[in-house]
Amino acid sequence: MFEAALQGLQNLLSLTVLIGMLAGIGVGTFTAITPQGLGTPLMYALFLSVVTQWDPLVAIAFLIGMDAVSSTCSAYLPVLFGIPGGAGSQATVMDGYPMGRGGQARRALGAAFTAGILGSLVGTATLAAAIPVAQALILFLGSPELFVVALWGVSMVSVLAGPRPLKGLMAGAAGLVISVVGIQPQSGVMRFVFDQPYLLEGVPLAVATLALFGVPSALEMALAKVGVEREPAPLAGRLLDGIRDAFHNVWLVVRCSFLGVWVGIVPGLGAQVVDWLSYGHAAQTCKGAKETFGKGDVRGVIAPEASNDAKDGGTLIPTLTLGVPGSLVSALFLFALTTMGFAPGPFMLERNADVVYSIIWVLGIASVIGGSLGLVFSNQLARLAELRYSIIVPAILGFVLIGALNANQSPLDLVTVVSFGFVGYFMKRFGYPRPPLILGMILGIIMEKYLYISTARYGFDWLGRPSVLVLLILVAGTLGYTLWSRRERLAPGDEPAGESAPASFRVNWETLLVLGFLAFFLLAIRIGFEWPFIAKLMPVYIAAVPGAALALWQLFRVTTGREPAAVGGVEMDESFSGDLDAASERRRTVAFFAWFVGAALAVWLLGITLAVPLFVFLYCLVEGRERLWVAVLMAAIAFLLVWGLFEGVFKVLWAEGVLFGG
Repeated sequence: MFEAALQGLQNLLSLTVLIGMLAGIGVGTFTAITPQGLGTPLMYALFLSVVTQWDPLVAIAFLIGMDAVSSTCSAYLPVLFGIPGGAGSQATVMDGYPMGRGGQARRALGAAFTAGILGSLVGTATLAAAIPVAQALILFLGSPELFVVALWGVSMVSVLAGPRPLKGLMAGAAGLVISVVGIQPQSGVMRFVFDQPYLLEGVPLAVATLALFGVPSALEMALAKVGVEREPAPLAGRLLDGIRDAFHNVWLVVRCSFLGVWVGIVPGLGAQVVDWLSYGHAAQTCKGAKETFGKGDVRGVIAPEASNDAKDGGTLIPTLTLGVPGSLVSALFLFALTTMGFAPGPFMLERNADVVYSIIWVLGIASVIGGSLGLVFSNQLARLAELRYSIIVPAILGFVLIGALNANQSPLDLVTVVSFGFVGYFMKRFGYPRPPLILGMILGIIMEKYLYISTARYGFDWLGRPSVLVLLILVAGTLGYTLWSRRERLAPGDEPAGESAPASFRVNWETLLVLGFLAFFLLAIRIGFEWPFIAKLMPVYIAAVPGAALALWQLFRVTTGREPAAVGGVEMDESFSGDLDAASERRRTVAFFAWFVGAALAVWLLGITLAVPLFVFLYCLVEGRERLWVAVLMAAIAFLLVWGLFEGVFKVLWAEGVLFGG
């Protein structure tokens, strides 16, 4: 292990690897500071199709550097504007913003960055300590056990996806079905290809992720016309005071860091809950917290920031040791590792231990560098938080189109990105979490591989193995308990519908979405039923049949109005904010998709080198009502990005538009 750790550090001494890590730190810092709408999953999706073509160590350094610093630098928006800088910084608002308004913004930022650095180091050290232990334990895991572990990951992430677990389970089942699109290696059956060579290698995950997260994120900003309209808190106070606060409360930092590690290990929790758990722990254990928390207590900033950064190390433990991601970001990272030729899990620990330790080194080093940059350049970085939607929205959509077309250089990539963009909108609009869909697409490939090996080697006798039975009991027990504790209950004073009050039949837009899910599952069953058993075992029996049953039950609840208020649950994927009136929301949504579909058509007709700068220019000038020089500047940046960076540096050969012979 020592030799692997030393080799992992030596891997980082390459100039290109260091540049990749620093570039990731820069992107992660920008992601953390800019207004709501951006996020690490979206940025991962934007860069996946690009970085997987780089040298693997450079790509890993970039992705881990981006993820690590996005947590460390997420305190700007909570402290200066009173809005979350991401899912893991929601609780920071409680005391960070009162401190900012009270002239202690620098102190709050100093405490947040220092606690974040310390928390990240705790998470990194725990990850490093877990690798030798995991290597000893995984010797007892074969393909049957790994299949059940992967199944547990999908089911738990789906159930923990919000107060309505049925929606999460439906999304996870749909992801499992989509994951099998293409040629089944063992039987040679072409599944759900529909005579399209484009689908022979499956639905491009990078394109689907871009659309599912990028399009609704841009729409969120377009609906709110976000420009952080409120005045920021004055950047006053002393950073040194906040640094001292963090070290003075180092025991609180340690406790919350280990809490963050634990939350990171459990699939499906992650950033959506870690800050609130640590904030609640601090409120219960810190002296005098009842009187001071929520009014500008620096300990209310330290606790969530320490745990939010520590969770990254915890999340990577199941990802690297078992090949089962603990969060959406780690799932995308797992996909990137797989694309680059690695096999996350037991095989990677055996064959690429130095790469595993390189990941650990980057995680710790990037957090320290990112937090230090936040301390040194707090004035300059704070200005990024004031970017207007009219600048960010065309940038996001431009990146979405670039990333989508870069996947296969096929016009069908544009069809895929537009289709999944609409799916992502409707899922977000009606509270159907998107992360389980993506996790199903990623883990479905892994699950089917282990399922085939298990069935081919043992038949179905592997279901009787003691270790498998224990894991299945664990899966059933945790799934059942979570569903029971998350069961839907009537609000106080409401009466259950009986004979005197029959449920009324209703049809709305959500009904159409559920019907779409149901039709999708039934079509999968109909098409797959004629395949050989080994080809239909995963998509039909494990995914589509349960998915159809779930969709039928959800359809009954939606059409009869029998969906009372649910309790508990982690909001893995929040719905659109409801501040707008219905008419304004419809108008802005239609306008947004008109721009997006028009941009995709322009890429098809003109080619991406001309279409993206033109789209950015027109959106800034017409929709965003920016000044002419701003629109020209944004278009020039877009052109330099497409032509200079992708064509010149990355050597991407873009397909020509149909008007130019493409």
